[in-house]
Parts: sequence; C-alpha cells; structure tokens
Amino acid sequence: MSNQPLTTEPIPGLFNRALSDYVSAISAQYPDAEFYKERMRDSGRGEGPTLQITVCQNDGIIEEENFFYANQSELDADLENLVFYLEFA
Repeated sequence: MSNQPLTTEPIPGLFNRALSDYVSAISAQYPDAEFYKERMRDSGRGEGPTLQITVCQNDGIIEEENFFYANQSELDADLENLVFYLEFA
C-alpha cells in the first residue's frame, strides 16, 4: 500500500537536483527496499542544512546519502514532497 497522497495535481518537483536524480535511480534499483529520510543538523563546518536518505533491505542498510542545501525552506519543501517519489517506512 502506498503512502503517496492521492491527487490529480501534478507531482511537485524537488529543489535539489542531485536528490531528484538519486530518488529516480534508487526507486528503480531497490523497488522492495524501505526508505528513511532525516533532517540533519548543521555540523558547524559550513555545510548548511542537510537531508539524509537511508535505503534498507533485509534488515540492513544498503546505502545512505546526504544532500546539502543552502536554503532551509528548500530542504523543508523537498522533505515534504519526497512522499510523491518514495514510500517511506
């Protein structure tokens, strides 16, 4: 069962292009995986706000990827819109 919102509206785009490309690739590569998303705190090294995607399958982590943002509001929007692209556990 999908947790994607039911809508007739167009699917919103993602601000972070690298995230958009990554989501397309992992959804095809790991169709049976569980996906997790997490907002990470700024490490203080000037990276800015970060979104981490974790891909799990068979009770193990397959991969984790971080996506950096210059703008907190764009990260917030991408976090909200990711449900249109992946099914999160």
